[in-house]
Amino acid sequence: MAHLTGSFAQTFSPLKNRNFSLYFAGLGISLIGTFMQQVAQQWLIWDLSHDTRIIGIAGALAFFPIVIIGPFTSSLADRIDRRRLLIITQIVDMLLAFTLALLVILNVREVWPVLVLAGLLGTSSAFTVPAQSAFISDLSGMSEIRSAYTIFGMVIETARLVGPAIAGQVVALFGTAIAFGLNGLSFIAVIISLMIVRAQQKRHATTRPNPLVDFKESLQYMRQSPRIIDLMLCRLMIMIFVFSSLQLAAPIADQILHGGADLVGNMFAASGAGALLGAILIAPQLQRIQRAGFALCLTLAWSGIWLIVTASFTSAPLTIFGIFFYSINIPVVLTTVSSLTQVLSPANMRARISGASQMIASAAQPIGALLVGWMGNALGPLMAIRVNGILMLILSLSLLIFSSGFRNWVPTSTTE
Repeated sequence: MAHLTGSFAQTFSPLKNRNFSLYFAGLGISLIGTFMQQVAQQWLIWDLSHDTRIIGIAGALAFFPIVIIGPFTSSLADRIDRRRLLIITQIVDMLLAFTLALLVILNVREVWPVLVLAGLLGTSSAFTVPAQSAFISDLSGMSEIRSAYTIFGMVIETARLVGPAIAGQVVALFGTAIAFGLNGLSFIAVIISLMIVRAQQKRHATTRPNPLVDFKESLQYMRQSPRIIDLMLCRLMIMIFVFSSLQLAAPIADQILHGGADLVGNMFAASGAGALLGAILIAPQLQRIQRAGFALCLTLAWSGIWLIVTASFTSAPLTIFGIFFYSINIPVVLTTVSSLTQVLSPANMRARISGASQMIASAAQPIGALLVGWMGNALGPLMAIRVNGILMLILSLSLLIFSSGFRNWVPTSTTE
């Protein structure tokens, strides 16, 4: 018990930093709205098209922009004030949410405007992701980076629990427009927090005007660091197999479980609940395991097994149960990967390397989204999830067995 208490105290130590606490309070409110919109958008697209391929396209559009402009946005986040950049992107996201609400209010029954807005939101995210990844270390300092990312994971998963649960009821009772509007309002909290906080960002002067040169430098550094590549593979498995399975919630709820938007919300909330449990109980303990690579491989295998198991369920309670368990290790993997990538990166390249890693993962995610959408349409959504689980289990065990360097890797701490 003393061991567990000490682990929790260490995990939450960044909250003593006023700027860190203020930002995460605003971010938490905003993320609840973001996950509300995720449920409402999936249900809206399914209602307009009844085609899992269109859902897959929407998922691809959310990540494809970072593949195109990621080299520029990650370099930009290392060159300019990240706090001001995040304020701009959050204002853009707020306006996009209000636009989506307006489309529904005007009864626009075409799916293509929703896809266009999904692409625009993905473009904004291409600027947000690398800036936010480095901004967290600006607030916490590198000595607290792993704890800071664990808290980040807890905030995300709390929002993934609360947001979809609210969205399911809001959409069922009032329609998708209200859910989109509430998301727009939620951005006010994070915008205000960003205006208040001050971060210790160390900007490094560069004589290279071309951001592609900066990006090439970050790729060269990653190629020379096998552990960063291993960590990136771990991120890829979560992004491709777990998140693409979640995007089939609406067709499963409608076709298999014979439910509505409230059930979709409960399915997403179950994922958030499982992930929150993982963020609170498992992620802090994984920080204390010396062989981080070994632990990450086992957590990935766990999710693969539960994807396979969940694909055999045809009742709502069991499906929700399965989603809960295959989502437990989402934050465990993602926060550990993000924090260790920051630890392994030079101070003047943290945003660029984080952005490059995210860009590569995002390049694979649209492919995963399109493939699972195609499989869901051709083979059925449950078979698509089963295939995802089998592939994830094979790849995680292969990484464990054949990469002895990663399996035996013991990360060293960094203070700057």
